[in-house]
Amino acid sequence: MQRLQPTRTLPTYPQLRRFAFLSPQNQGWIADYLTHLRTRHYALSTQEGALRALKCFAVLMPEARQALLYQDLTQTTPADIDAWIAAAFQQGLAPGTIVTCRRGLQGFFLFLCTRGVLAQSPIQLPRHQILVPARLPKPMAEAEVVAFFRVIDALQDRTMFLLMLRCGLRVSEVSSLRWAALDMPQGTLRVNTSKGQVDRVVYLSPDVATALRQWHGLQRAAVDYVFPSRMRRKGGLPLGARQIRNRMLRYLPLAGLTKRYGPHSLRHTFATQLLNAGASLEVVKELMGHRSLQMTLRYTQLYDRTKRLQYDHAMAQVEQQQGLQRR
Repeated sequence: MQRLQPTRTLPTYPQLRRFAFLSPQNQGWIADYLTHLRTRHYALSTQEGALRALKCFAVLMPEARQALLYQDLTQTTPADIDAWIAAAFQQGLAPGTIVTCRRGLQGFFLFLCTRGVLAQSPIQLPRHQILVPARLPKPMAEAEVVAFFRVIDALQDRTMFLLMLRCGLRVSEVSSLRWAALDMPQGTLRVNTSKGQVDRVVYLSPDVATALRQWHGLQRAAVDYVFPSRMRRKGGLPLGARQIRNRMLRYLPLAGLTKRYGPHSLRHTFATQLLNAGASLEVVKELMGHRSLQMTLRYTQLYDRTKRLQYDHAMAQVEQQQGLQRR
């Protein structure tokens, strides 16, 4: 098969420094793939995920194959993918993490196929299918939500976590939120090009709107981000997602909560509270920013109260029809 020379765009991507052990040919193909993702407006997280997948494969591939594959990734075989998956499990990687990496690799290999340097992808399904346990979402119970917010005395932190609880924002969306995205008179917040490149508009509940106005009154006039970092070396940049997570971890024990909740649990709580209040799945889908209703069905889980009410109602009808109770 004719080998096409990769585009020489290596200086454009400083991330490729982590692949210095690969041949220039391999680095060129990776750079071309990043260019492909960028020109098609894939999110930065998708680009970074592809690099993480390639690095995971390079680190865990069989030692006997490293010399060849470090020189030419198009020599990757289905057996190499088998060995990589086995090594990933031996290293203790979660099934979901391995599946995410496999998808990142599949995108790269399919790209090489379209470039004409690879006949077919070495990743084959169902051969390389991995069963991922279907774990339930972790919404916080009503009493836990009350206890959590009761111990938050910092206005900034309270505002951040209210945006997740009342608007269903992801931690990354809170981190990158700009004042320009807010329409306070209309009581709305616009989220652009979020996960899956989905735009959406969410609504500000009264407590969120009040917290935002109070927080805005404490900000400098020229501030851009709603939650700017106080670190001088990050001048002008927003508070990082990791910092937000760490703040939540500090509040949980103060609230007497022993479960391992994260900011995403507040987003889960947002969805389950809407469902419990009678919101339709279609509305929840739009407010959560999901591309399909199927995604909403997987992501959200009706809270116990809703399921129990429907179960009790159904069983009452069944018992009445069957009349199995002893008289």
